[in-house]
Amino acid sequence: MIYKWILPGVLTCVTAIGMADVSYGQYQGYASSSQYESYAPNRAQLPQWNSASSATSQQPTTNQYTPASTTRPHAYSPSEMPSVNPFSNVRSQQQSAGNYGNASYQPTERFSSGPQYQPSTQYQPPTQYQPLTQYPTATQYQPASQPYNTYSASFGDQQHGAMGGGMAYSAPTQQVAPTPLPNSFYDQPVQSYGSPSDFGCDPKAGGCATGTGIGVRTGWYGSVIGLTMTRSDANNVWLSDDQTDIRDRVLNSNDAKFRTVGGAGITIGHYINCGRNSLQLVYWGLYPGTSTASAYAADTAVGIDTIVHFDGLQYDAGAGAQDLMGAYFFGADVHRVQRSYQVNNLELNLLGHNFTNGCGPLQLGWTTGVRYLQFDDDFLYSSDPNNTVFTGAPEEVHYGINATNSLVGLQFGGQANYCVGQRLNLFANTKVGLFGNHMTQSSRIYGANGQAFVGDPGNPYFGQDVDAKASRNGYSMICDLSVGGNWCVNSCWSVNLGYRAVGISGVALSTNQIPGDFIAALDSIRTVYPNGCVILHGAFAGVTYCY
Repeated sequence: MIYKWILPGVLTCVTAIGMADVSYGQYQGYASSSQYESYAPNRAQLPQWNSASSATSQQPTTNQYTPASTTRPHAYSPSEMPSVNPFSNVRSQQQSAGNYGNASYQPTERFSSGPQYQPSTQYQPPTQYQPLTQYPTATQYQPASQPYNTYSASFGDQQHGAMGGGMAYSAPTQQVAPTPLPNSFYDQPVQSYGSPSDFGCDPKAGGCATGTGIGVRTGWYGSVIGLTMTRSDANNVWLSDDQTDIRDRVLNSNDAKFRTVGGAGITIGHYINCGRNSLQLVYWGLYPGTSTASAYAADTAVGIDTIVHFDGLQYDAGAGAQDLMGAYFFGADVHRVQRSYQVNNLELNLLGHNFTNGCGPLQLGWTTGVRYLQFDDDFLYSSDPNNTVFTGAPEEVHYGINATNSLVGLQFGGQANYCVGQRLNLFANTKVGLFGNHMTQSSRIYGANGQAFVGDPGNPYFGQDVDAKASRNGYSMICDLSVGGNWCVNSCWSVNLGYRAVGISGVALSTNQIPGDFIAALDSIRTVYPNGCVILHGAFAGVTYCY
């Protein structure tokens, strides 16, 4: 009979032990399944993340359990758990309750923070968070208050359960990146302190690099200047001599020294291309001025004669035609020479500003454009055989030459500005160009009663008036240099003071048109001789206004 109770008793004990084993497994967070073959080790005994044992493979070892085919939400089978201590990254502060498998775990003590999370080679970052259009700085994304092991992000769940019951992870909040600042010099408007024109700095730029009111070149600007200039002497031509000695020459063309003449200029410009360039229209001119020199018979032993070849020419002063040499220029009471010139200059330029460091005291720039320059040169040689005062009487005879040069072409140049202080700016501008030159000259001999004429019957030009015009085309060069200073009065006004020199080569000068042979051979005055050069130089002063 006792054997009848032994077998049921043994079965009852085995069943009780098995149920207790299952309950213990559930307490540890594992599904109560017969698939677990042995008791799971404590988590604290699991190897650390990225340890040598876990770096080689993510597959479960022989000591791990085979996971059940079905897992509960937010719970992981042992094979899915990384070999990690879930408390290694917990900060030393009290945490809220988290979800750990089938049980709710409340931490009862503080843990010091462990090493930061290092992803394994198989870890893939979440794809839910896309980078901003501008890469965020290191401070734009702040980590959650607690480090995390890993998570499975979901747009509908702001709290994601950690593997194996790790602490809950709070998704970081995206922040809008600030608008990026320009990272190139060309993203900024040009700041400059150099001249917007030929004569000084842009007052709106606040003066110089050391100033406090640095501005940006914008809008329009204009300047007005006054000029006072003279010119170099031309080729010297001897005109008169003492009757008693031809070697005693008493008058030449350069005795009529060029006096200083006045002029004016105006500049109008507008900034383009964010202030890096400007279009500029420039005009300046020198107005007619006449220099005079005379030789008198009273200063010689007998009288004065001329060296110019007027042979074969006649003029009728009212008493019949007479030779110029014998009746009008030989034995005269006075010979006089007069010279004058005039300049008109017009330019349309494109300027480049400030291609060096925008914060330095030295600023450089460039200039290119189209230029038109007209240069007139006049010569007048007169004789009065009866008295020393020219009154317009019929016996007064004049030999006049007018030479005109019209130059058109391209020019190139550079600008340099140096700021000495907050208001004073020193500048130097230069331009050079090759120009086409249309040259004309007119030569005539006349008096109150009309033109002189060829009176030699043997001359092929017999009876023709001495009034000839000629023209030709050629090439000339212009070199222009301006130096000076600019004083910025306020944000709009500045005062300019400087010196300018302009050299012109390949021009027709009036004295170059005087023939060395007989004027009666009229072909000698029907030709343009373009072998002259001239230098114009003088001071200028004015004001500039920017608006």
